[in-house]
Amino acid sequence: MICSATFLNIGSWNVALLAAGTTLSVMKYILDGHGKICYALVRPLGHHAQPTQADGYCFLDNAGLVVQYALDSVCKRVAVIDIDVHYENGTAKGFYRSDKVLTGGINELGEGVGFGFNLNVPLPNATGDIGYKCVMTKVVVPAVREFAPNMMVFFVGQDSSAVSMSSFLNFYE
Repeated sequence: MICSATFLNIGSWNVALLAAGTTLSVMKYILDGHGKICYALVRPLGHHAQPTQADGYCFLDNAGLVVQYALDSVCKRVAVIDIDVHYENGTAKGFYRSDKVLTGGINELGEGVGFGFNLNVPLPNATGDIGYKCVMTKVVVPAVREFAPNMMVFFVGQDSSAVSMSSFLNFYE
């Protein structure tokens, strides 16, 4: 056990490296101009991994890695959209002081130049499609439009299936 609810076994590190490598390959594919939308079907998702420690069954923060890769390449701003029951606390912590990444938790506002670049809208169980659509159209989409990112990175967790990435893209258009 590395920390609460995060256990390491003989295959964990290799799986974490494969997930991170797959995610980085997807971002490279996009940054190289081969496509506009790609999906990295990986587990663990990685979004709970803190900058300095594993957390929530995650060893490497795959989204944090691809966000930083995009920022180090041509992207000036990246929005992180997390459609998951458990928000991306590790990714949010990694970019908490950045005004280049829109992410975060309900009680997190950001610090320094990152102040105001954190947004999380927790929804109760059984919210359903109407609730998701309302939150997306009234809160998330306006915030993303105002932020004007060059890139969007999505977490589509397996524990929340009331809305999909394609549904968000339809709201955003």
